[in-house]
Amino acid sequence: MRYLVILLFSLISVSLFSQTTTPVNLNWTENLIVYPNGEKINTLTFTGASLDEHNSWLPEYSYLQLTGSTNQIFTVELFDTEFELLSSTERQVLRNKTISNSINPSVQSVSIRKQNYLQVKFIPIRKNSLTGQYEKLIRFSLKFQRKSQPKSVKQSKSYLTSSVLQSGKWVKIAVNTSAVHKITYSQLIDMGISNPENIRVYGSGGGMLPKMNSENSIDDLPNNSIYMDKGTDGIFNSGDFILFYAKGPRSWKFDEISNEFVHENHLYSDFSHYFLTSDMGSPTLIQSVSSLPSSNITVSGFDDYAVFDQDDTNLLESGRLWLGSTFDVTTNYSFNFSFPNLKTGEPVLVSTNLVARSSSATKFTLLSGTSSIGEIEIPAVNTGSYTASYASNIEQVFNNFTPSSSNFELSLDYEKSSASSKGWLNFIRVNARRNLLFTGDQMAFRDSKTIGAANKAQFDLQNTNNQTLIWDITNPQSIKSLSADFSNNTSSFIVDASILREYIACDPKGNFPTPSVIGSVQNQNLHALDQTDMLIISPSKFLSQASQIADFHKSKDNLKVTVVNPEDIYNEFSSGSPDVSAIRNFVKMFYDRSTDESDMPKYLLLFGDGSFDNKSDRENNTKQILTYQSENSLIPTQSFVTDDFFGLLDDDEGEASGMVDLGIGRFPVNTTEEAQIVTNKILNYNNSEWGDWRSMVCFIGDDEDNSTHMRDANKLAVQVETDYPEYKIKRIFLDDYEQITSSAGQEYPDVNLEISASVNKGSLIMNYTGHGNENGLAHEQILMLDDILSWKNPTKLPLFMTATCEFSRFDNYKKLSSGEMILLRDNGGGIGLFTTTRLVFSSPNFSLNQNFYHHVFDLDSEGKHLCLGDIMRKTKNETGSGINKRNFTLLGDPALRLNYPTHSAKTIQINNVDISQPTDTLKALSKVQISGQIIANTGEKLNDFSGTVFSTVYDKATTKSTRGNDENPFEYTVQNSILFKGKASVTNGDFNFSFFVPKDINYQYGNGKISYYANSMNSDAFGYTNSIVVGGTNPNADNDKIGPEIELYMDDEQFTPGGMTSSSPLLLAIVQDSSGINTVGNSIGHDIIAVLDQKTDQPYELNDSYESELDNYQKGKISYRLSDLETGEHEIQIKVWDNVNNSSENVLEFIVADNADLILKHVLNYPNPFTTNTGFYFEHNQASRELDVLIQILTVSGKLIKTIETTVNSAGNRVGPIQWDGKDDFGNSIGRGVYFYRVKVRADDGKVVNKFQKLVILK
Repeated sequence: MRYLVILLFSLISVSLFSQTTTPVNLNWTENLIVYPNGEKINTLTFTGASLDEHNSWLPEYSYLQLTGSTNQIFTVELFDTEFELLSSTERQVLRNKTISNSINPSVQSVSIRKQNYLQVKFIPIRKNSLTGQYEKLIRFSLKFQRKSQPKSVKQSKSYLTSSVLQSGKWVKIAVNTSAVHKITYSQLIDMGISNPENIRVYGSGGGMLPKMNSENSIDDLPNNSIYMDKGTDGIFNSGDFILFYAKGPRSWKFDEISNEFVHENHLYSDFSHYFLTSDMGSPTLIQSVSSLPSSNITVSGFDDYAVFDQDDTNLLESGRLWLGSTFDVTTNYSFNFSFPNLKTGEPVLVSTNLVARSSSATKFTLLSGTSSIGEIEIPAVNTGSYTASYASNIEQVFNNFTPSSSNFELSLDYEKSSASSKGWLNFIRVNARRNLLFTGDQMAFRDSKTIGAANKAQFDLQNTNNQTLIWDITNPQSIKSLSADFSNNTSSFIVDASILREYIACDPKGNFPTPSVIGSVQNQNLHALDQTDMLIISPSKFLSQASQIADFHKSKDNLKVTVVNPEDIYNEFSSGSPDVSAIRNFVKMFYDRSTDESDMPKYLLLFGDGSFDNKSDRENNTKQILTYQSENSLIPTQSFVTDDFFGLLDDDEGEASGMVDLGIGRFPVNTTEEAQIVTNKILNYNNSEWGDWRSMVCFIGDDEDNSTHMRDANKLAVQVETDYPEYKIKRIFLDDYEQITSSAGQEYPDVNLEISASVNKGSLIMNYTGHGNENGLAHEQILMLDDILSWKNPTKLPLFMTATCEFSRFDNYKKLSSGEMILLRDNGGGIGLFTTTRLVFSSPNFSLNQNFYHHVFDLDSEGKHLCLGDIMRKTKNETGSGINKRNFTLLGDPALRLNYPTHSAKTIQINNVDISQPTDTLKALSKVQISGQIIANTGEKLNDFSGTVFSTVYDKATTKSTRGNDENPFEYTVQNSILFKGKASVTNGDFNFSFFVPKDINYQYGNGKISYYANSMNSDAFGYTNSIVVGGTNPNADNDKIGPEIELYMDDEQFTPGGMTSSSPLLLAIVQDSSGINTVGNSIGHDIIAVLDQKTDQPYELNDSYESELDNYQKGKISYRLSDLETGEHEIQIKVWDNVNNSSENVLEFIVADNADLILKHVLNYPNPFTTNTGFYFEHNQASRELDVLIQILTVSGKLIKTIETTVNSAGNRVGPIQWDGKDDFGNSIGRGVYFYRVKVRADDGKVVNKFQKLVILK
């Protein structure tokens, strides 16, 4: 069957005449439950599906086909289709849903970085017209065919090449209302204007810029016409003034559908701004225009409007809807309106926009006095669901109220249906007709009733004098003074009324508002900037740190980087007022000016936190860089914040619609300290320590929702294992661990320990799938702020991918989210996050997460890994439609590359047999020799690579089942049984190592795996081999009956039994055995186990903590960090098995010291007695603190003969050796005999302690 769709879109010139996709197989999975508006919806889904919120949340298939750059008409065919009947369970989902008899793809031309694509989307379900059965599409292909010649292509927008602000003296002013404003000569002098007679006013003022790119925005600062009063002497000097019309921040426009004037509050500023200068030539004066000779309409009335609309409350702390009066304790509010010379015989139009939250329907009553004008019914909401609409919003218009006077009062009364019901006023607005009678010192007027294509309207403005000025302000940048005929206190003029025009009349001798002075503006010229690779937008207080990031990318990545203050952007792109569209338009200027990929902007870094409150100047607000908020503000699953807005740059894009055209990241910093912390992370990241953490990817899966999240996490892990097997995978599935019950509910303490261990040991990527919120992850409260603060990984910073709800809600100024803390954490945390800011759904999360792994390991055309911004851009653009993907953001540097290993490590021989030939099976109790090489990306051996290779040999994959703590157990396959873990030398690109295969392998035959990580002084490599066969046993094995030797220490190998430690000491065990150490753990009781304080029911399993010594499989070290130990005496017992299953045990006693008081123990010198040199040692309880040490050598009579002073900062609790050569302060050797010495230690908090000991010199 075939489905045919025709679309006009773009194509690379003659390079693509037709193309057929490879067959697509849809992997349908079990039904999915979502709660988009508090309502439980059961829907179908398949791997990679998006959920179509506009079509009953059914699964949507989406595909992008690259086309090109000249317009063509194409057909899109869906063919070779295979369908499958829906099961009875699946059919239940389609109840009350409209399903077509055929699949009808929607097609759209989209552009990504000026390359055109065809986007095909459809719901792959049909109701078979022949059988009446519901069917799902399981296999198909798409074919694209060109059908016609190209059509013209719209040219990109052009921009001014320089800003008027590039030179001269400029002063910025502010106004808060649309009106004629007055500035006197003396005021101009006070502002520093040197030549007032040449004063000019620049700017567009007014409301917000449009958020769609297709709507025009003013480029730079336009010049405004002004009225100049020079007095009787004709010279502009003292006593004179200028008048100019300025638009305030609230905008009004005529809605032809509702036939009323509607308003829009400014979301970012309570003021609009203009600029004054006297350095641009003579002033531009308002020019007069003559009245038309005749009219066919006479105007004696006009439209006026007023509104009460206060922006005080944002219910969800998300979106653009801000509300005013609260109807709760107070349930009635009154509003006074005044329309001078109101046409009292005509009804006014009253518009109300009201919001209520109640579990049952409520209503407002609009009143005039005690008379009801009408009722506004507000529907109920589900107050018991956090995903449901938080409140209902109703706008209603009344045209049945005729005031009896120009001044009238309206009131709103809220009838609560329960004590918890609550209401809010968004606005109450009145449109009224007034007589055309001049009132006050100025009056704006317009008349919608006279509009007509051929109309010529005569306006008769009464109550004027022959000095009254009448201006046409329809175009505020080109104001015209109307020459009116004056007679009998009436000014008459005839104008074209084919469009709606705006006028204002004023008395030049009247009182006018005066603008507020903001201050002088430094010269700037953003319009003249050269094309750039990276834009960094930073408030002035972070410019130092932003410049450090810029210099880093210039030198390291050869990027052209431009750092810009957002205030400068506002000055040139939004007339000095904050506006998200100004930032977008600034970025778009570089995009539109680019001619090809080489000069197109690639990255945008927003260097500053954001807030859902983009306007308030409250002290704790975090609006360093403005945020784009969604229009929806009441439904939690559909209200969002997204930085994607700044990267939707094509002419047909805007709001949250379109494809992202550059990589965008944000640093959510509010202080210079935070800015420097994040900056230091970026600068130091490429100098991170070497280690196999660079090849580790950790997947964490929540245990809720019938194992959905563990299943998804496992699919992602399998995806990486399959596509990129050189990477090591670690799985942390919550249901694998013991769940305990506490006063706070269910908890997984061991999961927190495991995650922290993975972070501290190091991972390239930490990936979480499941539930979460601003405080942490999962219902069991993992990864909370305290956990993040406990991490110690300053040189092993992972990237976090969190497919969960609002983990990084950076725009909530009232709370620091856990996600933000991961980036802001000093000396640890993460290097960045692909993370969520609002509620999201698991199925589209999974699709986006899958697409993330399509790109995170990708290489660009130069063979380099993609930067974080490229990964995020490609991931989002590949993830179909829907708002879910807008809830993901990059907190981090978009131009940064992760620390991927550079080269490859390959196995060359096993037991001297080339890997390309059949090799020996790795049998239990056999010795194996592996040889390998470090290979460059070009395929050649790296002869200059010398260093260390870390090898891990794994047994076969096994199936594992989780515990089933909450629901049914989840089964998955994992290859994590380690046969050997060690390190070997790499010399001139070659390495080899040997190991002993443990007795505890799985004796069945199957493929094992070898993973490699290697590093030299300046480079690294990684690789794998999965063709080795493991199984069986060596019948000729040696008869080893002796267990391993074990030496136990704390913190370092100088520790003595009974010594002091901190509450989080590092357990060290040096172990050796001729057969090697068993780390497999396949047999019960053969793991490396540590038991603290004889608590055998709480053992520590240390298999993964063992690492062999360099080039020696028979000896190695166990390193494990204990944590949160109680003060006092402890003992730890460790049991280790060799590969032949002989075991040994050892016990170590130690003391966790309270660090409230400084304590010294085990003060000694060694050797003692000595002849020429000795070293002083002591233990203390002030781990990781700076200590001043004074050692004084005294004779038995108390004479001081030698003083040694030093400062130490030991990582553990032991200091030494502090060396002494046996000479006095004058360099003379001291004679033999007994001496005393005093060790005096001072901590950085002033605490001091002394200890005396004696020593003996033999000479």
